[in-house]
Amino acid sequence: DRISPLSPKNQLETILNQSTMKTAILFTAAAALAASVAAADIKEKLRQFRDPANVNQENVFKLLNDRHARRMEKLGELLEERQTQLVDHERGHRKLNTEDHARVTRQSVNFERKLTQLKSVDPTEHADMMQHDAESLYRLNSVDYLDFDSKNKN
Repeated sequence: DRISPLSPKNQLETILNQSTMKTAILFTAAAALAASVAAADIKEKLRQFRDPANVNQENVFKLLNDRHARRMEKLGELLEERQTQLVDHERGHRKLNTEDHARVTRQSVNFERKLTQLKSVDPTEHADMMQHDAESLYRLNSVDYLDFDSKNKN
């Protein structure tokens, strides 16, 4: 009669540990495969996103025109706010110290100048500006910030 060096309980634990180890190895391999597939999917989606053929120029120009309109609206609000502050100061409702008065005056002049400049742009020049902004936006989005290739790493 040969007596096994391991008791039945120890044999069961050994079998379970081997099974757990095999499961862990399989899980790790599956996770690595899924990660590489996900990286390839992300890279493909980025390539499609950056493809100029997939860009709807009408939507880009609408976005840029909306942003321009919001900017002009915001400049108008800021100009009105600064002018109100100056009027309140002159009337004595809310006095500004010398530093704040100089800042508010300077901002009022700058906002008014910029608003006048933007309002005086003729439609052709505005279209050229929007075209330039669209090209800049495309160049910005086409830069590959994410590097999935490990061979490029030093």
